[in-house]
Amino acid sequence: QGRIAAHQVVVIPPGAETPTLKNVSFSLMPGTITMILGPSAAGKSTLVRALLGLWPTASGVVRIDGSEAQYCNREELGPQIGYLPQDIELFDGSVADNIARFGDLDPDLVIQAAQDADIHQMILGLPEGYDTVITGSQGLLSPGQRQRIALARSLYGRPKLLILDEPNSNLDELGERALNQSIASMRQQGSTVIMVSHRQSALSLADYVIILDAGQITDAGPREEVVERAHARHQAQQAQAQAVQAPSPSEAES
Repeated sequence: QGRIAAHQVVVIPPGAETPTLKNVSFSLMPGTITMILGPSAAGKSTLVRALLGLWPTASGVVRIDGSEAQYCNREELGPQIGYLPQDIELFDGSVADNIARFGDLDPDLVIQAAQDADIHQMILGLPEGYDTVITGSQGLLSPGQRQRIALARSLYGRPKLLILDEPNSNLDELGERALNQSIASMRQQGSTVIMVSHRQSALSLADYVIILDAGQITDAGPREEVVERAHARHQAQQAQAQAVQAPSPSEAES
């Protein structure tokens, strides 16, 4: 169904001694879009890996539809999750194979995913269309094209849970519009979408916002409320800075 819950989650990355995620708790309902915002090294990608069950929790639990993520059957869960990692990796093979995750290739689902990612026409323009063989290295595709093929891969089969980690890092304006349309379309189909980003260009799509800093949630809630609180904090900081800079009455008189 796409219900996601985290309770007091602490994550220590493999090889590290200290946690990068500390006592994180939230709950997401199916068919919603959540944006995770925060500066570099805030713990955003660590949270994504914990949600996917790729990194175990040192304490606390992540649950998908009530089951702990790290103990879910990966073969059953995998097709229901779409994941676009921050570091795009395509593999040696055809475009269609890459979109179908090198599993059982359903041509209709491949085209559907490409259309959902708005790259169907771009793929048809390649030398052999969907049968064009690409390599894991850069090859004939631009970084933006590689990212959009990876996006189509994450949309293959219209999964119930879609997690996008910095999906717009290599996209131009056209690609970013297509991304936003894909996200909105997935929500209409009832999928739960979680998007990690430094940018705020897709913020208007979000139902909920989670702000991370130094591995902890500093604010979370419905988008309008979080934005309003952030604006209020910014105004308060500006007023405080102006008060510090303003001369005292005695200085002003002299």
